[in-house]
Amino acid sequence: MVAQIYVCGECSFAYKEKELAEKCEAWCKGHKSCNIGITKNSVGEIKQ
Repeated sequence: MVAQIYVCGECSFAYKEKELAEKCEAWCKGHKSCNIGITKNSVGEIKQ
């Protein structure tokens, strides 16, 4: 079984939960920065 990973479209941090990726993206867009309270839950960063 392959785990699903959700990625913030702004900063490329990856999450196991879609809700966290959506919160991260909303924060990044609104504040032009990352929120440590959200990113501490990431499973890494997707390099493109």
